[in-house]
Amino acid sequence: MLSLASKITYAECRTSECDSRDTLWKRMLFGDAIEASRIPGIGHDSDYRAYALACEAQGDQYLFESLLQEALGPIRNRIVAADEDVERNRPVVLLSTVMGSRPDHDRSDPISAAEGVRAALDSDTAAVATFLGGHVDVIGIGSGCAAGTTVIGLAQSLVSSGRADMVICLGAEVLSYEVLTLFLALGGLSDDDMVRPFDADRRGMMPGEGFGVVVVEPPEFAKAPLASIAGYGEACDGWNLVAPSPTATGLSIAITDALASASITVDDVGWICAHGTGTRANDALEASAYDRIFSARHDRVPVVSIKGTTGHCQGAAGVIETVVAVTSLREGVVPPNKTISTLESGIEELAHVQVPCSAVPLAGNNYVLSTSFGFGGSVAAVVIGAP
Repeated sequence: MLSLASKITYAECRTSECDSRDTLWKRMLFGDAIEASRIPGIGHDSDYRAYALACEAQGDQYLFESLLQEALGPIRNRIVAADEDVERNRPVVLLSTVMGSRPDHDRSDPISAAEGVRAALDSDTAAVATFLGGHVDVIGIGSGCAAGTTVIGLAQSLVSSGRADMVICLGAEVLSYEVLTLFLALGGLSDDDMVRPFDADRRGMMPGEGFGVVVVEPPEFAKAPLASIAGYGEACDGWNLVAPSPTATGLSIAITDALASASITVDDVGWICAHGTGTRANDALEASAYDRIFSARHDRVPVVSIKGTTGHCQGAAGVIETVVAVTSLREGVVPPNKTISTLESGIEELAHVQVPCSAVPLAGNNYVLSTSFGFGGSVAAVVIGAP
């Protein structure tokens, strides 16, 4: 069982129309819902949409390597200083992404030698190491859309065990036509103007672009901690390549392990930052699973998906959601489900779950549970606590 000796000392993100965690937080609480950008050329009868980043010098698509540099730039000097400190172990970057730089290569010259090298499977971790001047070890995590939460749990393990004194959890994703066409083929891609998790009329998921960065350090180096990683659990259903298990066994195992490693009960959880993709298959099943898992709770636990504001940032989603959990704890507020018009009746009737459509107080609870699912049955759950 992991100790509590892991502190979050930096948390930042960028998503569609939100260039920082503060901007994202204010948009979730006070701003208008974000309409996804139209993506031409996908689908037979209409265009589809995604939560894309505003592009400046990169043309019509954002380049993955540019996104990595934007994410790491503000803390580059801090990482280098940690590496040069003889009292500290070498910093580690944990990179979570589903597509990585593959969308960049899809738009490049297929016979270019330089592009061929950059298309190697390790090119993304190499890009991180190169940008940071070789001052870090870099590990890529490939648990699909659960990867962003997986890296948070792995950071807890590395720091609490003393194997690392600084771990940088970096999740990043750019728009991929492969992902758009994949979800179109699966019938899970929405043609609405925004994604609507838990809504009665939800039509599917929408990919999102963006990054999340979380720095994790032990208490002795955490001068001004923002939050702590209190617990972590993971599992794999192995039930279906793309569909969630109807029994949610993996989710139950991951949450139970996360709460146990944090030494807390279901009553200590202030809210659940849900996977909540907006698909017909996922949302009702996920909410019902929380209702069963939290059946011993004395009140209804708030369940929120932020993907109505960010889209599904895939490998970056779990890191971005950790950033939101940190902000929620510091502000003492549970953010709303931004894009619900009519809550699905079956979800509304659950005894132990509430799905708030407006912000509510955190009610004295000092923990947020964040969950992520990935294709292949990967499930990860992390408990974020006060500093």
